[in-house]
Amino acid sequence: MDATSPELEPEIPPQAVIMQMAMGFIVSQALAVGARLEIADLLADGAKSAAELAALTATHEPSLYRLLRALASIGVLRKDGGKFSNTTLGDCLRSDHPASMRAALQMMGDPEHWNSHGNMQQSIKTGEIAFDYTFGMPVFPYFAQNPKAAEVFDRSMTSFSAAVAEAVSSGYDFSGAETIADIAGGRGILLAKVLQKNPSANGILFEQAHVLEGNILANEGVAERTELKSGDFFAEIPVVADIYLMKFIIHDWNDEQSVAILNNLAKSAPKGAKVLLVETVVEEDDNAPSLSKIMDLNMLVMTGGKERTPREYTALFEQTGFEFVKVYPTAPLQIVEAVKV
Repeated sequence: MDATSPELEPEIPPQAVIMQMAMGFIVSQALAVGARLEIADLLADGAKSAAELAALTATHEPSLYRLLRALASIGVLRKDGGKFSNTTLGDCLRSDHPASMRAALQMMGDPEHWNSHGNMQQSIKTGEIAFDYTFGMPVFPYFAQNPKAAEVFDRSMTSFSAAVAEAVSSGYDFSGAETIADIAGGRGILLAKVLQKNPSANGILFEQAHVLEGNILANEGVAERTELKSGDFFAEIPVVADIYLMKFIIHDWNDEQSVAILNNLAKSAPKGAKVLLVETVVEEDDNAPSLSKIMDLNMLVMTGGKERTPREYTALFEQTGFEFVKVYPTAPLQIVEAVKV
């Protein structure tokens, strides 16, 4: 190599790459522990040493230092001198960050996800849901009986909603819709953002009664334009709207259950109404790297649901009175559009 040639990066041996992938579960748990200890919140007002953080978190200082050093090595924290501070990534672990991922990281490392994924092989060998095998019941009845775990899950879903609300409300043209409904829309974060950007539209938030009690519509200034309706989407969806939003709903369920939900929606939806499924859409190219394929394994293990390709969504819609239109490639999720025929 002459003096003018660019220096080549050394090639990483394939076995080293595989080992790095295999140890990803340790990174997940390190992030979860950091989230539980509220490290990013404690660093929000400035850098602190491991000793200061250990005193604030009631942890073993040498062991905490090793956690902080590992988080710095993956870019979540930064060490300067003897103190650690948040990076841009680390800021996303703060509970007050507008796109906080703290609850989501905690959830991924909590026993419900952690132990279920340890039994992934059970799902692969039998097609059974690993969560049911691990905990003796499906995930949603489990949450009904375990309020602390349910609270973490709800906060995690809220954080996901906050992260995608801006992308969805900006990535789709809602103009012209008089009524926009969010089906199983949680506390209403996504619907609120859409209504804020479409001031002439009214909204309907359809959810279970206990979830509606915690809605944030008044705080977001859209409560006067939004009707609250409680119900169970497996029983009926008595909601008439021009556009129906469903975020992270259909992927929770197998094909038979998904068809049942969409059929209930179709019974109320007027001809020409649009349904927007906000999901991670699987690429038709099986070799293409994507988060959706990892998410698909999560659904296999946790709920028995699945992430789907555009063809699979088309097949679902054909059974329910809707017609697939297109996929809008928003980030971090995609919008799958269909129309009532």
